[in-house]
Amino acid sequence: MKFVERILNTLSFGEKWAGGICFLLLTLLMIADVSKREVIDKVLGWTLEASEAYPSTGVAGLIGDWSIYIAESIHSGTSSFLEWMGLGGIIWAQKLSLYFMLWGGLFGSALASAKGSHLRPEIADKALPKAVLHYVKIIEQWVISIFFLFLAYLSVIYVLESISLDEVNPVTEIHLWKVQLIFPYIFLSMGFRHLCYGIFPSLIPSDINEATEALELAEKELSESNSGGKR
Repeated sequence: MKFVERILNTLSFGEKWAGGICFLLLTLLMIADVSKREVIDKVLGWTLEASEAYPSTGVAGLIGDWSIYIAESIHSGTSSFLEWMGLGGIIWAQKLSLYFMLWGGLFGSALASAKGSHLRPEIADKALPKAVLHYVKIIEQWVISIFFLFLAYLSVIYVLESISLDEVNPVTEIHLWKVQLIFPYIFLSMGFRHLCYGIFPSLIPSDINEATEALELAEKELSESNSGGKR
C-alpha cells in the first residue's frame, strides 16, 4: 500500500507542477498580447510617423542627406516589421491561452479529486448509518473509477479519430490531437486514482466541503456574537 501511496503522491506532484506551468504560460501570453497591442504597436506607430515626417523638417535640411537616408531606412524597416507582426494583439495568443486554460483546469480537477475537494451530494451521509457509510464510500470509488475509465476509452477513440482526420487549427497551426491528448491522460489518472481508493480504502482522502465549513463557521461566529451581546 505504501508503494501505491507513493505513486499517487508522485502523480499529484507532477499534475500540480503541470497545472502551474499551464497557468504561468497563460499569464505570460496574456501579458505579451496586451503589451503588443497597447505598447509595441503604439511605439512603432510613433516611430513610423516621426521617420516619415523627418525629411520635410528644417533639422533634416540642416544636417544633410545622410540623416534623411537614415530616417527613410528606419521608416522602411519599421513599416516592414509592422506589416510582418500585424496590428492589434498577437493572433495566436488567445487560442494558445484557451489551450493552456483547458489543460490547467483539467489538471486542477485531477488534483481536486486527489484532495477530496470535489463536489459531492451529502444526503446519504446524513441518512445512512455510519457503519454502512464506510462501505458506501468504497462502492462510490469503484463507480467513479469505472466511469472515468470509460471516459478515457471514449477520449482515446476521439483522439484517434482526430489523428485520422488530420485536423489542424488554422490560427495556431497545431494538430488538434496534440491538444486533445489531455483528455485520455486526465481520465486515466482519475480512474486509476479512484481504483486505488477502492482497493485501499485507507487512502481515500477526507472530503473537503468548503461551503459546509464556511456555513458552520458563520453559524459559530453568529452564536458567539449573540452570546456576547446578551452578557
